[in-house]
Amino acid sequence: MYGPTLKALTSARGRMIIFGWGRSGKTQQVSPTQALVLGFAYFHIFWLFRVSFGLKYSLATLTEAGWAARALSPAEAMSGGATTTLTLHWWWRFGLLITLATIVAIGLLSSLG
Repeated sequence: MYGPTLKALTSARGRMIIFGWGRSGKTQQVSPTQALVLGFAYFHIFWLFRVSFGLKYSLATLTEAGWAARALSPAEAMSGGATTTLTLHWWWRFGLLITLATIVAIGLLSSLG
């Protein structure tokens, strides 16, 4: 779908079995020569419990020299030519925080009883 240059624009990862961090991205094709890119940073534990932050949208355009990216505001990204909204699922955005809050709540409730 896209060349390796676009993938290099959207990811840089530090992978470990127990925990990891890095930058990643999601892309959605807008036209044959343009893609909407959502870049974000993340921290995870066991790949399943993740918190993502620093969401930034950009428009990648294929040129003769490779991919060129232009930063977009979230409003511009939503009003562009994309057929659906490009975003992260709530679990991949806040899963680690939800898990930690649940553990704390269970701990507090068990100490009260």
